Amino acid sequence: MIIKDKEYKIDRSLAKVTEWDKIYCEILKDILNRGELSPNRTGIETLSIPNVNFSLDVGKEFPILETKKVAMQNSITELLWIYQAQSNDVSWLHERGNHIWDDWMIDSDGIYRIYNPFLKENDGKSIEVKTQDGTSFDQTKIGEKLYAKSLKEDRSLDKVIYYGHEFAGTIGTAYGDVLKRTGQVDKVLDALKNDPRSRRMVISLRQDNYLKTGVLEPCVWANSYKMYKGKLYSNVEIRSNDMPIGNPFNVTQYAVLLALFSNHANLEVGEISFDITDCHIYVNQLKAIKLQLERYTRLLKWEKYIKEHDDMEVEREYNDLISRREYLLDKIEKADYLKDDYEEIIREVNEEIMCFEHLIIREAPILYIAPNKEFYELDNKKDNDDIKILKYTSLPYIKMPVAQ
Repeated sequence: MIIKDKEYKIDRSLAKVTEWDKIYCEILKDILNRGELSPNRTGIETLSIPNVNFSLDVGKEFPILETKKVAMQNSITELLWIYQAQSNDVSWLHERGNHIWDDWMIDSDGIYRIYNPFLKENDGKSIEVKTQDGTSFDQTKIGEKLYAKSLKEDRSLDKVIYYGHEFAGTIGTAYGDVLKRTGQVDKVLDALKNDPRSRRMVISLRQDNYLKTGVLEPCVWANSYKMYKGKLYSNVEIRSNDMPIGNPFNVTQYAVLLALFSNHANLEVGEISFDITDCHIYVNQLKAIKLQLERYTRLLKWEKYIKEHDDMEVEREYNDLISRREYLLDKIEKADYLKDDYEEIIREVNEEIMCFEHLIIREAPILYIAPNKEFYELDNKKDNDDIKILKYTSLPYIKMPVAQ
């Protein structure tokens, strides 16, 4: 059949919703159905449920969401920043075009600034500078005014915490910095090569000695490994997971990490399991989540239709959708005043077409890892050629607000 002037053969083994998309979207529905409204440190309430567990066979189907686009290069870059570079320096990410940690970076004056999510301008209120342990700090020792150029535009300060000039440009003693100090990655890599039956292949980013001097306690705080019948399996522990933004990154990242460790040990890739203690959606993300769930419902509908009908019927149904859109657009072109009246109908038709097309043109995503390279030898530069997710197609990106 022809889609956007290109001919495609209908492959029913690929015209499907992925196992990961099904698990993910059903979790979102569960949160919407029974989530408890929970206040938290960000000031934005969440709908939250406890103890969510799921497993994915990474060797069988690489998990990356297709109901919305995931910035896969950013997810891989962040993973390498933590586990390979073992860095807390946010400029390392900037050099690779990644800005996902900017809101948690300690500014040049040694202060970590937290902003009020509900106010766009500072109201002139007095804000006390505190240290990481909560005690008051003499602001005159900082050497710069509190409202310095490091203050981000159009945002209102809520809290300021002094970490020290030595931490400027970093996230403090957190994530990769902890791994560098403790050498845990090296111990696991050594065990994978020399003692793959070990039951001590555990990496924990949550180290009590460094929590106070890190700007954010690790959300994904532990991962452990087990060799079983020639495959490497992994378990990932998450204390708190923002399902719209953090979780899609985390699942893809730790699937990549499992594959990297498997590659290091010359093992096949097995299953990865996730245990999430607090699984939540921020209330300001609900509209975007409902759009994603609409897509999920449409994909399931068209997956069933394609499976149950022959090629000729599938092509005819698709052409009918295209004709319907052309009819509506033609109607508006002839009478512009009808545009607002038909806007929602056209949006619905466009979404149907988009979901239909995705199932026909999608391929199975493949994780590529450069052969014959040790873990630390793999390229982590901006144009990384050593680790790539190939043949990834998805529905468009959905903008989601981030809670600091």
